[in-house]
Amino acid sequence: MRLLEGIIRTMKQGIFEKEIFIQSNVKTVVDLIADYSQHHLIHPLIEKVERAKDEPAGVRRYFITDNLQFGPLKFKIKYQADIISVTDDTVHTQAYQSPKTFVENITTVTPTQNGVTLHETITMKAPGMLFNYAFQQAQTAHEEMLKRIKAFIETKGS
Repeated sequence: MRLLEGIIRTMKQGIFEKEIFIQSNVKTVVDLIADYSQHHLIHPLIEKVERAKDEPAGVRRYFITDNLQFGPLKFKIKYQADIISVTDDTVHTQAYQSPKTFVENITTVTPTQNGVTLHETITMKAPGMLFNYAFQQAQTAHEEMLKRIKAFIETKGS
């Protein structure tokens, strides 16, 4: 038991950034990112999104179920995801998963010629034994998610 407690207490942190150009406007992109009810359509790991019944003031709280795979093993995880703030061009979110995994996402949407640039900065903290797997899954999923956001918005003709 002490070995497991020691492994969980050993935390790692990493940051990655992703960016994509989308032929759209800032409001359309921010509205999609800030609407978790749509994320099962754009996030490759998300199977289910549920709105929390009780939320702290000023926070939109959700419980999200992801489908994951580790080698031949397939499994689901459920975690809390909070939309902390939404401005005209930024969405700030935080997610918490057991054991002691924390993901912060700051997404900015900047107007450019003929569209916008969506830029994500993701910070992840997780126990050392889980970190490499979780960090790689997050990087791969967010790269695919940005492509799906682009396709979703551009095919809707916004």
